[in-house]
Amino acid sequence: MDSLGVANTAKTEIKIGAVHNDERLSALLSDKTVNLDELNFLMKRLDSFDQNEFATFYATAYAQKAETMTELINLSFNTHCYSLVADFSDLNAVGRQMYLTEQIGVSTEELQSLDGRDYFEKMIAENPNPMITPYGVVYRNNNEIAQAYNGRNFPYYQYEDTPVTLLLSAQNRCEYLYLPIEQSELNKALERLGAEDLESVNWQVEEHNIPDNLANMVIEARTDLYFLNQFAAIFKEMGQREVTALSELAAFAKITNAEELKTLASCMYEFECFPNIHTPEQYGRYIICESERFEYDDNLEDYIDFQSYGQDKIGRETGAFTSKGYLLYHGYNMEMQSILNKNIGLKIKELQEPQELKLYMPLKAITYQDENDYGDLYQVDYEIDVYSEELSSYEDEIRTAIINHCLDSEKRGMMEYYDEHDTVNAKVQKYLFDVEVIDGELMGVAVLTLNAPLNQGEFIKIKGAIEGQCSDGFGEGFEQREIDCNGKEVYVSLWNSHDWSLKTAEEMGITEQNYEMKFGGM
Repeated sequence: MDSLGVANTAKTEIKIGAVHNDERLSALLSDKTVNLDELNFLMKRLDSFDQNEFATFYATAYAQKAETMTELINLSFNTHCYSLVADFSDLNAVGRQMYLTEQIGVSTEELQSLDGRDYFEKMIAENPNPMITPYGVVYRNNNEIAQAYNGRNFPYYQYEDTPVTLLLSAQNRCEYLYLPIEQSELNKALERLGAEDLESVNWQVEEHNIPDNLANMVIEARTDLYFLNQFAAIFKEMGQREVTALSELAAFAKITNAEELKTLASCMYEFECFPNIHTPEQYGRYIICESERFEYDDNLEDYIDFQSYGQDKIGRETGAFTSKGYLLYHGYNMEMQSILNKNIGLKIKELQEPQELKLYMPLKAITYQDENDYGDLYQVDYEIDVYSEELSSYEDEIRTAIINHCLDSEKRGMMEYYDEHDTVNAKVQKYLFDVEVIDGELMGVAVLTLNAPLNQGEFIKIKGAIEGQCSDGFGEGFEQREIDCNGKEVYVSLWNSHDWSLKTAEEMGITEQNYEMKFGGM
């Protein structure tokens, strides 16, 4: 609506020019002028339907000449009140399906024991004037039709998982909001309620799917809707598994208020949690025996000083023991470190600058343009390799294309797509793809920013994640985009080189590097 220069209000109407790929919906909606929000709500309702519900909806709408958006929205909540029969060849099966529709849910045993034909004949008797439609015959069952939508305020409908659902009420009207929302959604809800501003509305949290300890901080202790919406946006971006991890981390760090929680959420991947480890001896034993950083033999038990090893390792880390276990912080956020010092007595170590690690990979580039004797380009229908010498002259163009392929929301670069909450997530602050000319050859580079050195196992895991992005995720999308390289359209792949590998600068023989690769905990 913004791009069209049209006000996006609760009364905004649009004319539907065409409906694609659905003749039944086209018959209902084409060329109609409808309220934009009502159309959006109806489409969300239909998006949840199975094929039987779709068929019943369209047939009943046809039979009842339901044309207004109010009628169609209400019908979308009442398809269980009707049965559509398009095939009368097996009346036993037809009757069972009609019974299942009326009951909404029954056991397999009950349905199998039902005399479907008898039930069908009962329905025929109760419907002396069945509704005949192009889609089949519609029969009314005994379910009570309810008016879900009053033509003004939308009924409750949880279209997708959202962290928080609000109930707003004013002047005997109700509206539901599913946080997070844009300001325009709140404005339209107030408009439908007949309220001038938020202060004239009563609102409450109707439901949420936030862990209790987080809910205590952001819901029960707050009355600011905008503040709550801000947290809902954070939680939705994280996803449910990450919210659960944040909840556990907040318990480790003894976070008790929303401001501290917001800081923690911004750097949660910089932590490692070691549950039920409360002493240096336990920590040392875990690292040596269970972390897979060492090859451990039980016969060495009497010869290893776990206490001294744990104490020495703790002395070189920024960590603290809590009631939940040992909490290790790899980050450099001074505000976070101050919170941790206050809450759990974590001693702030001397800050070190994040380290950079580069991993190099060969590129493969092709074009579908050839050059004639006069230097003019013309299109061909076969691949032509773009060789290293030429490709290196396009470094700036390819780098720009890589940057433009990234999303603005990727605050951690490609680590946004690393879905394991582990030590790799804690130590790799972010990584981005780039290109660099090495000995005259343009190579792809994964540039990692590290909070702490990686051990061998962590290094193998992050290499595997980068390889996956080169072959499947980022790389698969990138290689399908043409890049204008001085007038020539070039396609660059991070993966398809016949001698593909992922190597450190040391393995490449590059001596000038910002980061000397080393492994921690070895």
